Amino acid sequence: MKASQSQPQKTDLLRFHNEFENFSVDTQQLYQQLSVDPAVMKAADTTLNLLKYYEVMEAAAEMSQQPFLGIEMGLACKPTDLGMLGYMLRNAPNFETAVELLDKYTVLLSPETRISLVKENDQYILTFEVLSTQSSLARQTIDMTLAQFILIGRDAFNDSSWIPTRIYFDYPQPKGIDLSRFPIDCELIFDHYFSGVCFPAGIDNFHREDCDPQLLALLESQALQALKEHNTEKSLLKHIQFLISSNIGNAKMTAESVASELGMSRRTMHRRLSDYGVTFNELRETIVLNIAKESLAKTRVSITELAHKLGYADSSAFDRAFKRLTDKRPLEYRKLRNPK
Repeated sequence: MKASQSQPQKTDLLRFHNEFENFSVDTQQLYQQLSVDPAVMKAADTTLNLLKYYEVMEAAAEMSQQPFLGIEMGLACKPTDLGMLGYMLRNAPNFETAVELLDKYTVLLSPETRISLVKENDQYILTFEVLSTQSSLARQTIDMTLAQFILIGRDAFNDSSWIPTRIYFDYPQPKGIDLSRFPIDCELIFDHYFSGVCFPAGIDNFHREDCDPQLLALLESQALQALKEHNTEKSLLKHIQFLISSNIGNAKMTAESVASELGMSRRTMHRRLSDYGVTFNELRETIVLNIAKESLAKTRVSITELAHKLGYADSSAFDRAFKRLTDKRPLEYRKLRNPK
């Protein structure tokens, strides 16, 4: 089952659905509240818009009153939960190789993120950065990844109770949360310029005796192919997305004109897009909707002017289209996002 790929997509949704249920999250209420199709979350081959996924994670923690849900889910993670990457990490001969694998292939599981290793005095800090949204809007996802970093340390030191000296968060300390209940008993530093987990200098001496170099090579060859396909898809979609965004409101912008800019026929462009489960009209509609939402939430532009800028014949046409896609009228959406 394919989903629209016009925006970065989160995969492996079934695992998250199962984890929500393991942590007593009311998934029926969660999906209904966020207008997420339960079938998408319960299938093994579906994807979800990345920003919507972040929203689902935050809402799951809030609805279940589990402020540290991301950390708990990360600590409960098993190598098999990370698919091919998990098996690759299990066969990495040392910490440096494990970090290189994370840096290179995490994008396959967690798009629009970045991992790096920083050496500071006598410690190493494995950092994680969300690129597509404000970190405060993806707190649970950041926490979950940092918890998975801790599991890497426990595996390296062969110590299931190992904890880092400190954890950094690049978002402000959440209000109204009792940090004494934080699942990891270590120093917590908020509002830092990166999120990361501290490892002692001895981590660079770690060497796995039971790794399988041949299996790692085989797995990495498959991962390289998956990465190549991912980058090709992203490049095409990003280019088309840029062309559409650059011509919002231009009545002369059509599938034909965009295909011409790409140096291909309209039929070829449609075929390439269909391989990724999206049509040109769906892509354009998603971009227009995102711009509309952003404008309604963050500017005072009149709805009539916004409708004109987005290429609608009049505000009524914009109103109908927005209601069809969001189940809310533009004015309702603006009041919800900016009650003042």
